[in-house]
Amino acid sequence: MFQRTIAALLSSAALITAIPAAAQEILNFGTANPEQHPLVTRILTPWAEAINAEDPSVLQITLQNGPMIVNHANFYDRVQDDVVQIVWGITAFDAGRFPRSLVTTLPFLVQNSEQGAVAACLMHERGMFDGEMADIVPLAFVQFPQASLHFQNHPATSMEDMAGMKVMTGSPVVAGLVQAYGGTPLSINVPEMYQALQRGTAEGLVMNFTAFPGFRLHEVTTDHLIAPLGGALGMVFMMRDRYDALPEAAREILDRHSGCDVARELGVEVDAWEADALGFVRGNGERRFHTLSEEQVAELVARVGAPIEAAYVERTPGGAEVLEAYRQALGDASGE
Repeated sequence: MFQRTIAALLSSAALITAIPAAAQEILNFGTANPEQHPLVTRILTPWAEAINAEDPSVLQITLQNGPMIVNHANFYDRVQDDVVQIVWGITAFDAGRFPRSLVTTLPFLVQNSEQGAVAACLMHERGMFDGEMADIVPLAFVQFPQASLHFQNHPATSMEDMAGMKVMTGSPVVAGLVQAYGGTPLSINVPEMYQALQRGTAEGLVMNFTAFPGFRLHEVTTDHLIAPLGGALGMVFMMRDRYDALPEAAREILDRHSGCDVARELGVEVDAWEADALGFVRGNGERRFHTLSEEQVAELVARVGAPIEAAYVERTPGGAEVLEAYRQALGDASGE
């Protein structure tokens, strides 16, 4: 009797062992930034860790940091080719692919990153970005705050100081603003900006302060004009066919860490990051700060606001509709 019981237990154990466990999905996430970069430490790693904490037997995300696998220029190709399954990218760095979403880079419109991130998410949910995002699934929207003007050993007290200067910007929208004040816009991605300033290829840049600590831009700038000169939209996303191929349980986990509530949380963190980065720059070396007054901002908007918006509408499919919808989304995001 005892032997038969033992045999039965062993047989049951063998059957249980033979039943295959649910397959764990492991998704490689290319961040395009070094592990110690604030974007990775403050935004992308906490987002991935929250997902990994849900059910490790169902879904795990492995961060692939640094520019060796994914960089700021090839992020779309890498996720499309399944080199990584999740990727981080800034839409302005692939402007030809994401023309409608460049509405998020327009100056003067976005009050802060929280509002901008929610507005971008609402635009996506309302189908305003469908033409360029049909093949991807955005998992998280990250809106960067309004950029300021920075020079190395050159005054930055007014917009007129751009006249005759070579000024870097990652956005075609802001390039028009630079030209309006007599500057020469240079399209250079953030990781190359330090060397461009160091070598004299460029003399200034339009950028928010979040980029300064991670890319050491404080080392090659001395003068700063704080002004609402346009933002930038970053996304964490997958290819739609790769997302659709995931088990339902894995998709449900990702969905719980996507959407406009998550965008708002990330926006709050970016606003805190911008404030911390500004404090960091103020505390590093001798430098000069100026801030545009309300009257100067009003003059700036009156001079270039309408032409910049008109240029966006002209070169963007459905641009007028997108711009109107974006204003509405910004109002909804801020509860107006």
